[in-house]
Amino acid sequence: MYAIEIGHNIEMAHRLSSPSSPEKCVSIHGHSWWVTVRIASPALDEEGMLIEFGRFKRAWRGWLDDHLDHHLVLRRGDPIADAIVSVQPDARIFLVDGNPTTELLARLLFRQAEATLADLEPAVAARVVHVHLRETLVNAASWDGGGEAH
Repeated sequence: MYAIEIGHNIEMAHRLSSPSSPEKCVSIHGHSWWVTVRIASPALDEEGMLIEFGRFKRAWRGWLDDHLDHHLVLRRGDPIADAIVSVQPDARIFLVDGNPTTELLARLLFRQAEATLADLEPAVAARVVHVHLRETLVNAASWDGGGEAH
């Protein structure tokens, strides 16, 4: 199996808002996040590539920059989102279903990477097999799909 990895960093804030969230994580706080996507295939195209790095990087990094970089990620329904938008209507807020933990965000990014790859229509049967999301030098989460239906 051939595999490539593509990384990108984003500056992003989030806030955990479930009743059992650690107190310090309930406050809005940011991290310098690093995301790595692994794409694999049993075959290469006629150029000897799994997929041309540049095509995927442009699409993937564009989505990350447009939707997450310099954004605040909040749980859908978090009252802080409405409060911020009431004073800054163009605030860069990205809403997710569920508590925006690193684990949940790794799964969300896996699914988005799948959608990005599908839009590129690779010449070989390439698929996203793993996403690794690092929120700090010592904390990270990964998602590999684990057989879950998407």
